[in-house]
Amino acid sequence: MKPQFLKVPLKQELSFSIRRDVVPFFYNQLHYHPEIELLHIEKGSGTQFIGGCIRNFTDDHMVIVGSNLPHMWRCDEKYHKGQEGLFAQSTAIHFRPDLWGEYFSNLPEFKAINDFLEYTESGLQIKGETKKRIGVLMREMIEMDGLDRMIHLLKILRILAFSNDITPITSTNFDFSLDDQDNQRLNQIYSYTRNNFERKISLEEVSEVANMSPTSFCRYFKSRMNKTYSQLLLELRVGQACKLLIDGNLSVSQVCFESGFNNISHFNRHFKLITQKTPLQYQHEYRNKWRKRFDSDKACSKNL
Repeated sequence: MKPQFLKVPLKQELSFSIRRDVVPFFYNQLHYHPEIELLHIEKGSGTQFIGGCIRNFTDDHMVIVGSNLPHMWRCDEKYHKGQEGLFAQSTAIHFRPDLWGEYFSNLPEFKAINDFLEYTESGLQIKGETKKRIGVLMREMIEMDGLDRMIHLLKILRILAFSNDITPITSTNFDFSLDDQDNQRLNQIYSYTRNNFERKISLEEVSEVANMSPTSFCRYFKSRMNKTYSQLLLELRVGQACKLLIDGNLSVSQVCFESGFNNISHFNRHFKLITQKTPLQYQHEYRNKWRKRFDSDKACSKNL
């Protein structure tokens, strides 16, 4: 999967970009750019690729992606079918790490923000109260121009620099300096795995896709992706399980087998390792979150 350089559009009179997108589905090509990207997915669900890490995303998802870190958000297939009334919505800020210039960014007061910007190199997920506060500031920025936009961006970075609601997405800095042959081979491996992960895939089978021996394939994949092939399979299967749990039409045991796991204990163990929650906890938290949002929207409607 070859990352593509993407030039972020910017008006001549502005120093950084903020935009809101309401689209059938998000831009689904793996890409990178020198700008740091702060993204709030307000509506949409699918699979997130950041560096060498694959996770699922749903509504109200917020991340910050470091400069030149490859990333992509691929919406679920239902978004690609043109279903009426179904759309993806996001607000994104793009800014250069050196936006404020050498003198200003070297001031002692700016140290905490500088340290945070270096931390974005691995990609960060933003949760909790911090996500709520920043979501409000981003919505306000859409209607602003001039110095007010810049002040709001500084407010956002100050909040992030001192927040405890932030977790790294990738465990190591991701190196995507791959040649064309690598890109083609890894894309074949990923595509084959994405289409078949719900069943057992043997090492010999996927090695044949890569046109390598099993031993060479294991060594090759780990060196290029900073993870084993079995880790890739687990991430895809847990991502699928998350989507099925959110849909709520299947029991946990049914979700286990529909996602490609072959026994419940194996499923529960790896699901918790990746999401930090049991399948039932994940499902209940999601339902409670949307019940609270529904009750809040209902209360607002009554007051209108």
